[in-house]
Amino acid sequence: MRKLLLLALAINFGLSMNAQEALLSNRPDGLVKVYDRSGKGIKLQQADDGSLEMTTLNLSEATDFEVVFMADNKTVYVKNPIVALPETFADVTNRWVKGSIKGNKITIPHKSLIFSTQTDKGENVSIYMGYYGIDNNQAVPMNPSVDITYTMNEDQITLDAPKNDKTYVLSCIAADDSWFRMSEYTGAIYTLNKEKTANSINIINKENKLEVAEETFYDLSGRKCTKPNEGIAIKQTKFKNGTQKSEKFIINK
Repeated sequence: MRKLLLLALAINFGLSMNAQEALLSNRPDGLVKVYDRSGKGIKLQQADDGSLEMTTLNLSEATDFEVVFMADNKTVYVKNPIVALPETFADVTNRWVKGSIKGNKITIPHKSLIFSTQTDKGENVSIYMGYYGIDNNQAVPMNPSVDITYTMNEDQITLDAPKNDKTYVLSCIAADDSWFRMSEYTGAIYTLNKEKTANSINIINKENKLEVAEETFYDLSGRKCTKPNEGIAIKQTKFKNGTQKSEKFIINK
C-alpha cells in the first residue's frame, strides 16, 4: 500500500529529482516530554481507482507528540510534527525534526525535511513541512514563507497560525512548495502526559542498557541541591557500569 501511495504522489505532483538529505530517525539524548495531541488534521487514503483522497484525522487518536529538550536550552527535536504522514504511511515512524527554543516559543525552519524515499519507478519523493492557508476551500502556500512556531504554556504546547486572517494548516509540501495535503490544523494543542513522560525516560535508560546507580542535582552555580520543583537545574547521573553523564534540564510545574 505504501508503494502505491508513494507512486500516486509522484504521479499526481510530477515530482522532480531531489538530493537525498540525512533524516534523524533515532531519539536524541536530552529531556524527553510526551504530549497528547488534540485537534484536527488531514490524511490521505487510496481510493479504489488508485487516486488519493483526503479524509479527516482526529489528532487525539493519533500517535503522541514528543519533544526532546537539549541541555543547551536552545535546541529541541520534535517527533513526527505532522502526524498525518505516519498515519498515511503506517511504517513511517521516528522522524525527528530539529528546532530552536527561545522563551516560550519553539521554532522549526520552513521546509525542514521530514521524509525521503524512492519508489519502485525510481522517483525520488522528498517531503518537507510548511504552512498553507485555506482560502475559499482552496489551499494556498504562504507567500512569503515563514518558519513554523509553537507556543509553550506550562504543560501545553499550541501550534501557532502564521496570521489570524484565515484558516491555516501545517502541511507536508514538496520542494517546489506544492501541497501534499497531509496536514495538521493550526491551533492544535499538545498536553503533557506525565505518566508517559516518566515511562519514556525509563525506556531510554533500558535502550542504552545502563542501570542508574545515583542521581545528583546541582543549581546553575554548581551547588548541590535537592531536585527542584521548577526552573533549570543540572542533573548528574552515575551508572552501575562506572560511567556518568551530566545534563541541564527544564522543570515546569
